[in-house]
Amino acid sequence: MTSAALYGPDQPRLIVLAGPLYGQVIGLNVSELTVGRDPSNHICVADLSLSRRHCVIGTSAAGAHIRDLGSANGTFVNGMQINDRALADGDRIQLGESVLLFVAQPPEPPSVQAADLLESPAASTTRLRIDDAKYLQPQLRPPSRDADRTQCALQALFSISTAVNAVRKEAEIQQLLLDLVAEAVPAERVVILAHVERGTVVQARSSRGEHVEVRGPVVRQVFTERLGVLARDKESILCVPMAVRGQLLGAIYASARATETFDDEHLQLLAAIGGIAATAIDNARHLASLESEAERLQSDLNVGPNLVGRSLKMVRVYDLVAKIARADVTALILGETGTGKELVARAIHLNSARAKRPFVAINCAALTETLLETELFGHERGAFTSAVAQKKGKLELANGGTVFLDEIGELAPGLQSKLLRVLQEREFERLGGTHSIKIDVRVISATNRVLSEEVAAHRFREDLYHRLNVVAIDVPPLRERRDDIALLANHFVHGIARRLNRPIRGISAAALNHLTQHDWPGNVRELENVIERAVVLALSDQILTEDLPESLVENGASAGSDLSRLHDGVRDTKIRLIRDAFRQARRSYTDAARILGVHPNYLHRLIRNLGIKEILEREE
Repeated sequence: MTSAALYGPDQPRLIVLAGPLYGQVIGLNVSELTVGRDPSNHICVADLSLSRRHCVIGTSAAGAHIRDLGSANGTFVNGMQINDRALADGDRIQLGESVLLFVAQPPEPPSVQAADLLESPAASTTRLRIDDAKYLQPQLRPPSRDADRTQCALQALFSISTAVNAVRKEAEIQQLLLDLVAEAVPAERVVILAHVERGTVVQARSSRGEHVEVRGPVVRQVFTERLGVLARDKESILCVPMAVRGQLLGAIYASARATETFDDEHLQLLAAIGGIAATAIDNARHLASLESEAERLQSDLNVGPNLVGRSLKMVRVYDLVAKIARADVTALILGETGTGKELVARAIHLNSARAKRPFVAINCAALTETLLETELFGHERGAFTSAVAQKKGKLELANGGTVFLDEIGELAPGLQSKLLRVLQEREFERLGGTHSIKIDVRVISATNRVLSEEVAAHRFREDLYHRLNVVAIDVPPLRERRDDIALLANHFVHGIARRLNRPIRGISAAALNHLTQHDWPGNVRELENVIERAVVLALSDQILTEDLPESLVENGASAGSDLSRLHDGVRDTKIRLIRDAFRQARRSYTDAARILGVHPNYLHRLIRNLGIKEILEREE
């Protein structure tokens, strides 16, 4: 790469998110930058899936733009193949395994410069590793027998605080609390109670792992008034809330058979423990939420599949995607299985104002009605037996972004009415919840069914159908865009070969001819599977006819008389050459393979595909 890596503070730039140049920032400091694998380009990328001169990225008074230079594997912006396109801030450019983020506006400079913070150290400096700090050690010296209760309580609080804040999982914190509270107060049983919005206890963890009956009036008082309670009736009971920032998370419940076991000091101590525990649990939940969001963001950075195609029908799809993306309307994507409906949905999302927010996909046919309801709307803790924690649904996770409902025609009638309410009111309730959650999402759905027929048969709500079908996109089957088959096949070859670390560079003309003649009932997904199989089986640096499924080759050969005659002629020639080699090698597979100049494994597979093993064994 040349001086294109240098940039001024006000220049647009490219940030490399994936690929050989990962992490580099490239300034657009000249009118046009060429990209490709040839060293003469301004940006040279060592990736065989790029052409020598792949594309050009330029800037002018009208803005930035990108133009494909007739590359073999295409240039993609926000998931769609392009020839020439204007660039907008935040656009993602994919070239082979490289992903480049276009940044039109430079970030605001920091308010404090790093140099201002680098002052000279003081003359006398003491350094201490945090892990070596004596007050952060997990075990401290126990107090002396004559220490007063306040000192013991403070030390217990310190030990509990250190222990629970060192744990990251909520369930582990609860288990740890059971043991620590049992040591801090003279309780025979300790229970951690969970609280949900309905105000009912749905989860209890006992220190002894046994069933413990808790006093309902005491717990209700704690949950309602958020006060610690010490009760002496037939037994001693301590119950304190765990609350943080006005949110009640649960309670700690301790009991002992003797009525005089607990006193006011124990109540004070347990109330303080409840406050410490609430903070630790809240932090654990927040951390879990951040980890989930980090996983989502990381998955967004991964190089994913794109819409590939230059046929007239795909150009029409691209035009519709661009219009729908700008309009922010509900869309319905129609097409046969395997045509790439989810890719169209992702392209709409990536080219819209919601591109920086989540894209959440869910398959309505993959789950039972009950599980799908939980996936869509989420549930509160205690909504059903195994609901041990609150769970946000896909609709809530997609807030601000796009939710994609695949196989919408499979949606159960009960969920159809709930989804209709979401589209009308833009709100819903979690399973077991009592208040509505407002959301702002774009809903894109897809189906391979004819929904109008489903409506006529009363299997799909007519009002929901009209809500979903504001704008429809028909994704053409692969047999109707045969011009794209070669482009798609080569695209898959380079991607799969790179992923499987196989030295495959392309497809032979004969094999490509068979691919283009096939009708592809499974569409693009079937083509991808065939190419993956061929990449795994190929013994040369090209995919040959022998690497394709026999059924595909035979069907292709019968598609036309000219092709059939060619196929038969090639087959007869192969059989003759193999038989001659076997005679020369005196029926030795290894020597015959050496004479033919192929690998012995390849020769075995070729003989099996041609069905001539018995003939060769009879050769003299």
